[in-house]
Amino acid sequence: MATRRRRAAGTGKAITRGGAKAARGAARFRRLTQLSADWYWEQDAEFRLTFMSSYIDERTGLDASSYLGRKRWEQPALNLTEADWERHRAQLGRREPFRDFEIQRAASDGHSVWLSLSGEPVFDDRGRFKGYRGVGRDVTAQKRAEQMLRLEHQVAHALAGEHEPNEVVRAVIRAVCEVEGWACGRYFGLDEASGLLRFQDAWCVADPVVRQFVERSRTITLRPGEGLSGNVWQSGEPIWSQDTVHDPRVQHKTLWEGSGLRGGFAFAVVAEGSVIGVLTFSSQAVREPDQRLVQAARVIGSQIGQFLKRKQAEESQRESELRFRSLVQMSSDFFWETDAQDRFTEMVHGPTYVDTVAGAGEAGWGELRGMFQARAPFRDFEFGRPWPDGSIRYFSVSGEPRFAAQGAFLGYRGVGRDITEIALARERIASLAYSDPLTGLANRTSLSPALEQAVERARRRGAKLAGVFMDLDGFKQINDAHGHDIGDGLLVDVARRLRTVLRASDFVARLGGDEFFVVIEEVHDVPAVDGIARKLLSELLEPYELAGGKRAQITASLGVSVFPDDAGDAQTLMKHADMAMYAAKQAGKNSYRFYPVEPAGEAVYERTNPRAA
Repeated sequence: MATRRRRAAGTGKAITRGGAKAARGAARFRRLTQLSADWYWEQDAEFRLTFMSSYIDERTGLDASSYLGRKRWEQPALNLTEADWERHRAQLGRREPFRDFEIQRAASDGHSVWLSLSGEPVFDDRGRFKGYRGVGRDVTAQKRAEQMLRLEHQVAHALAGEHEPNEVVRAVIRAVCEVEGWACGRYFGLDEASGLLRFQDAWCVADPVVRQFVERSRTITLRPGEGLSGNVWQSGEPIWSQDTVHDPRVQHKTLWEGSGLRGGFAFAVVAEGSVIGVLTFSSQAVREPDQRLVQAARVIGSQIGQFLKRKQAEESQRESELRFRSLVQMSSDFFWETDAQDRFTEMVHGPTYVDTVAGAGEAGWGELRGMFQARAPFRDFEFGRPWPDGSIRYFSVSGEPRFAAQGAFLGYRGVGRDITEIALARERIASLAYSDPLTGLANRTSLSPALEQAVERARRRGAKLAGVFMDLDGFKQINDAHGHDIGDGLLVDVARRLRTVLRASDFVARLGGDEFFVVIEEVHDVPAVDGIARKLLSELLEPYELAGGKRAQITASLGVSVFPDDAGDAQTLMKHADMAMYAAKQAGKNSYRFYPVEPAGEAVYERTNPRAA
């Protein structure tokens, strides 16, 4: 049957086949798109597309006219195999409705679009099959968010292992390259002795030209402000280069010649507020800036920085212990002896030890009695003692029994040493692994197990819990205007205010940058969470005192997801809270939204003036 394509004018403008049906199609479009996220479509009995709302052009960038008159599987889909299409055709052949069938299409400008389609069969008055009709949504942003979560999960998994730092950095580079489609990634670490960035590690695809590019990079050193990496080092901010061939910021042009690499992206590896290295990534195609990746890069850079700092602390501890052991073989901190009743009779090497260690008396050495009674030697028994200045000092002692010529037990003798610095280093290492060094809150690494445990407790008790994803509005402007020190102080104040509003049992974590996550257990009803969200917004809105008598005011956007109403596990709960938070931002910031997110203008839990509550 001959067909033609045209655009209908007016508010209900659409691309359609069959001019006789234009009026009815427009009417259906107006009714159904009130329920549809994005657009409406129809197929005939041969599964050819006969109608598609023109909104698909505006919302996805796809040329809808190229799909009319054709079956969906006649156009390439980036995510589907022939077997996938065969299963879909079989479902259509059985005249079954379908929901959320996802297709990844390539737009004319090269970017990919994810579509989610739902449809139902249409029959006439006599029961004859006439085709399908349904709605579609653009889920590209959702897919991108899921991709970023997968990337952050892979990075966190790599950092959680006990591998050597270079292996972990290489694993992180590979994860970013494979998930994001970069041809290679390089890590330049800060050499504090020379004050230069030096190449330390890399990963690349199996391409000889790209491998040669990486090998030539090994001799590179960079000063602050030199090249993309030097600029990132100097500013601490990520840098995107759409085309490195023509970007004047790119140095070492001869290195790039013949490599075929064009797009570039670099971000800082940060520990304790300072840049300790830079990760750079290169692609074989010109790439448009991706703000979602830029945001994720800040988190990844902070995670890697914490990991490397922790490994550096561990290595320093190992080196310190090795040096200490070599010295203690020549001279111990102190020498001690006891009599047969376990009383100290001698303490050599410094009068301070006599007053402090021996002065601790029988109670302090009670744990050793079992070893003493067994008359067995012991090594490296560690204990702590209060010090006159109120601190705690830690000691390690080793000893062996003494016997007379006739075999009678005379007591013990041994050596001891002060291991306070080693013990404190262990505590610092543990703190670096599971807490945010700036605010003292839990970090992203400790959030995951804590949230999973909270969900399991709620599941066992048949209770509810709420996850609150919080992002500060306007923090970047204050940080840029007043400097990182002021910004850090503001984040510390935010953490203090969160603790003031929340219960001691509520779990609070800083995810990185200006993002926080709160776990509220024993939730009796949703209005209770509503009240907590209102209190958080009100508290955060209070002015902040800055240096020099200046004051600043920021707001926050909150997203709330409730277990088990909105999610059945910890990962989904956090994901839904994140989605709700972005909806709050899009609604004008300084507000909060509950998942599932209502359409714009219909949110029940939205506040633009916390003081009005």
